[in-house]
Amino acid sequence: MVEKSYVVLNPTGIHARPAKKIVEAAKICEGTVYLEKGGRKVSAKSLVNVLSIGAKQNDTVTVSAEGEKAEAAVDAIGAVLATAEAE
Repeated sequence: MVEKSYVVLNPTGIHARPAKKIVEAAKICEGTVYLEKGGRKVSAKSLVNVLSIGAKQNDTVTVSAEGEKAEAAVDAIGAVLATAEAE
């Protein structure tokens, strides 16, 4: 299991565009990928679930993954979370 925490830098938080990028990054991993914030853990492979955690700028989100290419998926999602560009 790979697990890392990231601070959301996007001024508008996780909205549709970054959520789509997170889901695409999660699909790199053939196993399970989760996002966790405030005690709520959701599948990162579902757009609705990713949006439902309501992550805003400066929130800390923990990304965890198990399976083949888990580390690559966690790092790719972390790159999206750590992007400060408002899209």
